Amino acid sequence: MIIRIAAAALSASLALSAAAETPNIEPGEWENTSTITFTSEMPIPDQSDTTTNCITEEDINSGDFMQEMEGCTVTERDIRSDGMEYAMECNNGGMAMTMAASMEFNGDTMEGTVKGEMESPMGPMEMDVTMSGRRLGDCED
Repeated sequence: MIIRIAAAALSASLALSAAAETPNIEPGEWENTSTITFTSEMPIPDQSDTTTNCITEEDINSGDFMQEMEGCTVTERDIRSDGMEYAMECNNGGMAMTMAASMEFNGDTMEGTVKGEMESPMGPMEMDVTMSGRRLGDCED
């Protein structure tokens, strides 16, 4: 569940960028990696996830490549071509969470961080997410 939130946060950051100013992201096949570190009363091992997806110029301009983040609302955003900062509040599956993210776009790479606080069935938790993306090449037809 948490990995899906981190992946959705990365997708949301890309789509939010497209909504204001054209981000410095080259179209193509992208590999995105996120690693989550938790701080809680119960020890939870770090979790990592890597996904690939094709991002077209039309996707970048329209924001159509955003994965919907059900139960989440963007509360703040500062979007530039070279990056962005944004904050979200989510209530998904009985877990309330706040997130603050910072992303940097470098044409064929991107990186960022997300800090999150949540109330979970195991008690309060904090998470730190590091995200990176790199363009692999042209999209396969």
